[in-house]
Amino acid sequence: MNERLNAITSRVMEHLHDVIAEFKVTEDELRSALDFLTAVGKSEEYPLLSDVLLVSVAVDNVTHWAEQDGNSTASNVEGPLYRDEAPILIAPVNICSVEGAEDDILFVSGQVVSSEDGSPLANAVLDVWQANGEGDYENEDPNQPDYNLRGRMLTDENGRYEFRSVVPAAYEIGKGGPVGEFLKTIGRHAWRPAHIHFKLAQEGFNSVTTMLFIEDDPYIDDDAIGAVKSSLILQLEKCADPDEMAKRGVERPFYTAEYDFKLRPETTGEARSKENSTDFVASK
Repeated sequence: MNERLNAITSRVMEHLHDVIAEFKVTEDELRSALDFLTAVGKSEEYPLLSDVLLVSVAVDNVTHWAEQDGNSTASNVEGPLYRDEAPILIAPVNICSVEGAEDDILFVSGQVVSSEDGSPLANAVLDVWQANGEGDYENEDPNQPDYNLRGRMLTDENGRYEFRSVVPAAYEIGKGGPVGEFLKTIGRHAWRPAHIHFKLAQEGFNSVTTMLFIEDDPYIDDDAIGAVKSSLILQLEKCADPDEMAKRGVERPFYTAEYDFKLRPETTGEARSKENSTDFVASK
């Protein structure tokens, strides 16, 4: 018998029964709930449902409590739109294979270092993905090329990285699906503030999945999945200097942002637990 699963199931049942008694849930309401869950499954939206119920962030915080120490880069949820095997890109890195005329150009740069002593981490892997200036990811938008706004890159000998992209837009999740309809029914909005996702990995250090949020976004304090953390807010600066534009090879003003990632060294026990794992580090 799995004692942990048994204990969790018992507690969940206890709370469900309390809710049923408190709100006097009827058979018709139960059938509606079961129909909704069936529709969620058919639409493959269970990860999204977990997100909007704020379960994903809560579990991430429990799982990666060590990265919430105020010194290491805080962990965050992966989200349902990650894709494995994004192309490996060589400097100068541009993750945007198609750029709209109205999109704001963005250059993101920084350094990946050890949270223990600040030493730079050369050849660390950054796996990046984001929505475009319309708030759409390429795997939900037939107008975008395959793997647009996705890519993997390595830090240089000083642990530095830089890539060109576009400023992402806020977007509404669950468009047209059962989870989106559920949020409308209970009177909650489905908007996520603009953000860029990252997975970072380096041998001997704990891998981190996180996301950086664009400052001053209208939903920065009201994220539909409750994932915003103050340490993960990205500050943008606009540059309209003709010399800088020429140096960057662009013909219009652009934005820059800097962010340094801090990875926590693995302990011996953590390293042993990963000996047989097969994550994206193996593709370096």
